Amino acid sequence: MNQYDMIIVGAGISGMSLAYYSARSGLKTLVLEKNERTGGCFSSHRLEDGSGFWLEMGAHTCYNSYASLLGIIEECGILGRITKREKVSYKMLVDNRITSIPSQINFAELFFAARHLFFLKKAGQSVESYYTKIVGRNNFGKVFGPAFNAVISQRANDFPADMLFKKRPRRKDIMKSFAVDGGLLTIIDAISARPNITVMVGKDVRSMRYEDGLFVVATADGSRYGSRNFALAVPPPAAAALLQQSFQELSLKLSQVRTESLETMGVVLKRDALALGPLAGIIAAGDSFYSAVSRDVVQHERYRGFSFHFKPGRTDRNAKLKRITEVLEVSGRHMEYVGTRDNIVPSLTVGHERLVKDIDILLGGKRLLLTGNYFSGMAIEDCVARSLSEFLRLASFASSV
Repeated sequence: MNQYDMIIVGAGISGMSLAYYSARSGLKTLVLEKNERTGGCFSSHRLEDGSGFWLEMGAHTCYNSYASLLGIIEECGILGRITKREKVSYKMLVDNRITSIPSQINFAELFFAARHLFFLKKAGQSVESYYTKIVGRNNFGKVFGPAFNAVISQRANDFPADMLFKKRPRRKDIMKSFAVDGGLLTIIDAISARPNITVMVGKDVRSMRYEDGLFVVATADGSRYGSRNFALAVPPPAAAALLQQSFQELSLKLSQVRTESLETMGVVLKRDALALGPLAGIIAAGDSFYSAVSRDVVQHERYRGFSFHFKPGRTDRNAKLKRITEVLEVSGRHMEYVGTRDNIVPSLTVGHERLVKDIDILLGGKRLLLTGNYFSGMAIEDCVARSLSEFLRLASFASSV
């Protein structure tokens, strides 16, 4: 059995940022990933034709308020690879017509409702209950509801309002919003290359048991690994399954975290194939997809790309591709690349913070760490900040760290 100082299951940004903090402290760190590539929701497809074109099929935007993420980017020496996003706007798809967002807003209703913004509190409110009071019920149903759905790629009405957008201090020396040359996967690649980190892909962890102060992990190929410190950076259902044998109470709590599947189809076309002007993305109202995120924010001389985030279980691959060609008004023969990506995202409701508190209480004093996008929010910074806080919790009582 191979031994490490830290074993992390999951090589998305949550797992890899935790690996970064662990390795930086001198721990010999192993990251196990069941897929054949790292990244998780950092899913950057890179064309192999030498053009340098990449398309984000998961997370896509970073901000200068992401202090924890920027710290990793700086220390990994890739700050020079961040690139400014073009100022292009989002559009709405209404009755099969792409139109501006302001054209769909009832400004009289918005003006009347906006006064609530000055005294209404987000705490204890759902996205629907909070924003309906601020923008008006009709505006919410027609414009703002679909826009929030697009942000978290699921029906946002019941999502906690205080977990959707957060105010964070901004770094004045960094552009407000940015992408990364080569895609967000560049960050994962940089972390993977750090000293003390070993990343193994294609390693499906089938079981974990805790005996005599040692976490023992077994993978589908029969490999076994041991460590005094262990972390799970996978969706709640997978984490609950792995904890069931040795940490039943934690497993039960994690099984209460609701999740939603997300089906993404990304397409790349040559620039001259599209009559549609540059845009940041398309927000769909009452369609088979939530949104289409465009690569136009970082324009390329030869290609354009779009990632359509489809509602789960509604359409098959052919129907998805057909809908994309209809929206973009192109033929399937214009596609230079078509790819798919499935992800699991948390589907949270008001009161979720109580469940998180219970989970954190059960973790107290243990060398078991949990991180991911289901604790304090789904933003990239929420994931990295959770990984940092979990590592600091471990360091506070584990003298070996």
